[in-house]
Amino acid sequence: MTKTLTSNKQLRVTAAVLLIAVVAGAVALMRGNDAQSSEPAPAPAKAVPSAAPAASPSVTSPPGATATKVAAAAPAPQAPAIATLGAVRVERDELMRQLQALPPQARQQLQDNRAGLDQWLRGRLAEKALIEQARAQGWQDKPDIKQAVQAAQERIVVQSYLESVSRAPDDYPGDAELQAAYERAKPQLAEPAQYRVSQIFLPAPLADADAVAAARKQALDLAKRAQAPKADFAALAQANSRDETTRAQGGDIGYVPLTQLTPEMRPVVQQMKAGDVSAPVQSAAGFHILKLAALQPASVTPFDQVRPALRAALRNQRQELAARAYMEGLLNAGTVSIDGAALNAAFEQNAVTQASAPSVARAP
Repeated sequence: MTKTLTSNKQLRVTAAVLLIAVVAGAVALMRGNDAQSSEPAPAPAKAVPSAAPAASPSVTSPPGATATKVAAAAPAPQAPAIATLGAVRVERDELMRQLQALPPQARQQLQDNRAGLDQWLRGRLAEKALIEQARAQGWQDKPDIKQAVQAAQERIVVQSYLESVSRAPDDYPGDAELQAAYERAKPQLAEPAQYRVSQIFLPAPLADADAVAAARKQALDLAKRAQAPKADFAALAQANSRDETTRAQGGDIGYVPLTQLTPEMRPVVQQMKAGDVSAPVQSAAGFHILKLAALQPASVTPFDQVRPALRAALRNQRQELAARAYMEGLLNAGTVSIDGAALNAAFEQNAVTQASAPSVARAP
């Protein structure tokens, strides 16, 4: 189940990264970027002389020479598209660019998930077809669209340029800085002890005195049998436990930290050693006979395992600080002047504009 949840999460991340790439491509198409157009640009035709010079008597053109030249001037055949929708195409190069933009692990997951890849291709074709329709209607020439495209372009330029001037040195962080960061992060890297617990559960609501008495008697008997030498706890659980989620696997709950056990179980399990079987433990739901199959002591994630993540975090942190300092330096390099009166006038003009805008009557 954990593997499935992790896989779904990674797939969502992959889909989100692809969506960002698709949006970037859509902006380029709306601006008429030929490199992103769904229709490849035709190759420029070569100039044809108005009159060919007469051939020299001593030189005879071999048969088929003219046809060979014409064939050489013809454009190379177009490579097959990965997917098509009428005249709309998703070329191989476009797909490769999208894949290369993904982290290696996400790229491999997408390649292995053919259904997800097909779904992305279908969505991309629909988006490109929609963009072509919008361009045919001159949608990219609308003032608000031009303004939005310009704003998006400015944000991309600012982000890219700021990253280039604030990038951390290639040798940062060093070993000493990484080790210091690891020591500071140890509390967050601590893994609690994990207990592999099996149980035989007998329901007995506290409000039902007769059920509690009967379940207690049965629990004492089962605990005695389970504590006997060479007892088969799994067989006893399969035959007697009323916990439907664990009975089929012999009562095995799996590895869990103490915090995932009921408050009544925690002190009992904490005192047990591997192989021990407890006396009946009563909770609000009934009686539990517990067996500790194995124990994984508390630990801290090893340095080598988190080193890449620590390095990336430190580099990002340093780049953020450098970017902030660079922006402050730009402001400090000159005198910043803000005209309060002009600012107030702008707000007042905006209020007048909003007040004079025609209201939309709502249907009763």
